[in-house]
Amino acid sequence: MFDQSFTSKNLARIYHAENKKGVNIAGMFFPELIAHYDKIKRVRQLIRKLFLNRRIYKKNTFEARLLKLYSMRSDYKIAKNIEIEERLEEVAKNINSKQFSFKIKKLPYKKNDKNVYVTNGNSYSFFAEKQIQKNIKYTYSVKQADRDLIVPQLKSILSDEFPKFIIKTDIKSFYEEINRNLLIAKLNKNPILSLSTRKLIAKLLRDYDRLTGEDKGIPRGIGISAYLSEVYLKEFDEKIKSIPNLIYYSRYVDDIVIVISPKPDDLIEKYVQLIRTFAEEDFLKLSSKKTKPVMYRGKQSSFNFEYLGYKFTKSGANLSLGISGKKKQKYQSRIRLSIEKFIKHSRKQPVKSKNELFMRLRFLTSNTKLSNNKGNAVIGVYNTNKWVTEDNFLKDLDKYLKMQSARVSDVTIRSKIEKYSFLEGFSSRKFSHFSPRELETIVKAWNK
Repeated sequence: MFDQSFTSKNLARIYHAENKKGVNIAGMFFPELIAHYDKIKRVRQLIRKLFLNRRIYKKNTFEARLLKLYSMRSDYKIAKNIEIEERLEEVAKNINSKQFSFKIKKLPYKKNDKNVYVTNGNSYSFFAEKQIQKNIKYTYSVKQADRDLIVPQLKSILSDEFPKFIIKTDIKSFYEEINRNLLIAKLNKNPILSLSTRKLIAKLLRDYDRLTGEDKGIPRGIGISAYLSEVYLKEFDEKIKSIPNLIYYSRYVDDIVIVISPKPDDLIEKYVQLIRTFAEEDFLKLSSKKTKPVMYRGKQSSFNFEYLGYKFTKSGANLSLGISGKKKQKYQSRIRLSIEKFIKHSRKQPVKSKNELFMRLRFLTSNTKLSNNKGNAVIGVYNTNKWVTEDNFLKDLDKYLKMQSARVSDVTIRSKIEKYSFLEGFSSRKFSHFSPRELETIVKAWNK
């Protein structure tokens, strides 16, 4: 049976799992551990050096030195693990105490006009959040939706010429409208989630209540909320999947697409109303603005809609995928802000501003593996748009880049800017490497 307890043993599993992903837990919360890692690193370097120079040693000397280094490394690892265990014992004790609180804070900026929240950022909240997420994931089989599975599936479903009803919709202010009492009831209805986990979730929601004064909603931006929202909509998903003649259903957080094979006398409005009723049963509402029913009658019909950053367009038998208008505007905004940042600082810091400009353009027009990520997550102009079937948006972005470069007075720099190409970066799947510090510098120009 899966152990849901908030013990130092379970927290150690989280510690080592996060470390494997490249997250520097010691640097974030336990600086006293860094000396242990430095000692281990130095011994590893000595071992590598010894192997490189093994020819200059006699066999007995080489083996004796190697054995000594292995013994030192083992001792340092034991000392490190003992200290990790001591620190996590303290963390576990704090999480399990009555005084523990997440102490939610509202960030000074909004995301998509919605307030964003974080916990206080200490080790207690970090490990409590991670263990709660793990407990929900395993007990409710919660799995976050994957764009790179949804988009090709939807593309395949829409490729044939059979008549279809396509309903693209969105749950209005999803996180903010979740009924907390109903959420708690859903968690308690089938108490496979441990009592200690449910108590900590209740503490989180009370902290959010005290901060906002609202009697509904869950904190947007906090990792646990994504998992709680999935639990909340589990019954809603099951109801949608039971709709007669359903071909396909996908929900990415609150963004929904439904494909139905209609009967000759079917009305699409009937299905829209049914979905709206299912949402209202969970005290949620569909966004009227974003609810777009589409009827495809076959070869002589056409449609277009946007979903997960792509624009699906069907004309007769032909289906094409481009990028959404919102995503195209985001690219253009980043190009413009990169140029403006350079112009603003080029007089006082000519070399630095020039290097940062080229770094940002290289990032936009190529692909890169995310730092602190060992799951092979790659983002970029190809990897973020890999399912498109037409390249007009790439040509448009190259034209926009050239237009923005005209604002730069230095002819040499302007010439170098124009050598960057979205089309070339996409076609060649060009790859670039950036350090965590460089990535931080890159996005700084785009975050307001």
